[in-house]
Amino acid sequence: MQETPKRPLISLPLALFLVGIAFAEATRAMTIVQVPIFLRELGADIRQVGLFFTISLIYPFILRIIGGWLSDSIGRLRALWLGSLAGTFAYVPYAIATSWQVALLGPALLAIAGALIYPSYRAYIADNTDEERLGRVFGIAETVRNIAWIIGPLYGGLLAQNLGYRWMFIAAIMSFGVATIIFLSLTLTMDKPASTPLGKPSLGTLRSSLSEIFILVTSGGLITWILITDGVYDIASKMSFDLMPVYLSDIAGLSKQAVGLIDGIHGIAWVAVGPLAGVLIDKTSERFAVVNGLILVILSRLVFALSSSFWGFTFSWILLGLGGAVLSPALNSLVAKGVPSRLRGITYAFIATSLSLFVLPFPWIGSLIWNAINPKAPFFITVIVGSLAIIPAWMKLRVQKSPPDDAFSELIELD
Repeated sequence: MQETPKRPLISLPLALFLVGIAFAEATRAMTIVQVPIFLRELGADIRQVGLFFTISLIYPFILRIIGGWLSDSIGRLRALWLGSLAGTFAYVPYAIATSWQVALLGPALLAIAGALIYPSYRAYIADNTDEERLGRVFGIAETVRNIAWIIGPLYGGLLAQNLGYRWMFIAAIMSFGVATIIFLSLTLTMDKPASTPLGKPSLGTLRSSLSEIFILVTSGGLITWILITDGVYDIASKMSFDLMPVYLSDIAGLSKQAVGLIDGIHGIAWVAVGPLAGVLIDKTSERFAVVNGLILVILSRLVFALSSSFWGFTFSWILLGLGGAVLSPALNSLVAKGVPSRLRGITYAFIATSLSLFVLPFPWIGSLIWNAINPKAPFFITVIVGSLAIIPAWMKLRVQKSPPDDAFSELIELD
């Protein structure tokens, strides 16, 4: 019997797809560490900065599951170009904002973009990669995507420092526009299932998909423990992440350009380790990679809290990049192997949505801890709480064979 030939590790369409993802990610890379400082310039105090990011988490919570379901229904590439189109308009409110309240419209539009792009990004890779190579391809994909984290923060910091934040947001608009053109071109030229609708969207198909996801989440299996592990870590991380740029600016006294440089070095670390991390996952196990990734990102916060110099803060962000390079592809590979292909989009979205619910108040709680105790306190608490995620990661994150596409349908019919 003739064996089915393996697909190339990175095909030409997949390479072009990753370029589009990199341009989309560049918008986030050039703005994410600058937005808290931008809000301070608009007159927001520390509590209002925390409130802004807590409110910003509400939008993805509402939209992500719908975005993942649309990815499964209309096709990955259609969802991607529609999401990029929404992202193109998302930075307009930032560019014209005169108060932090007006800027809140930006995260709402970005939530539409993210709801369509990020489940489709992961699902498209899983759909077009042989299972035994998932770790490597996700590692390469994360590396290409995070090249944006080398160039983006430096470029964003340079624009903010020398021309002002308005021009930085205009550059973000242009970058998302390039991603839109790439994804639209792939949609129009590729004659493959990934570029055509997988089914007609309807309330019935949404209800069916949610029923199947409910079985996955409540079964006590892999997806359950991914939610628990990632949920504990995300609670800890969100308590302090959005306060890191404010700490660097207000407490450490670093310039906008220096903050962008630190974030760019973080991107270099992520890109340098990404392909090796993918090989590590395929040669060892996702569980081993998740545990080591968690250790690195938790250690990064401890170093940040203990640092007082530019290079100390830089080292903490290097550790953060190394941890993310290992952790992200491992979790993506676990999900890809644990669910049938027709549910990948909505599963990635459901996990992200559930985590958004868990972490919803924690940016604001972190800002309250900053004021009530001291600015270092949120970072130390992140270390303590984040360490708890290592326990379920080591004990429960074991790869299970992806069930056949009709398995859940049979279960529902039996019920």
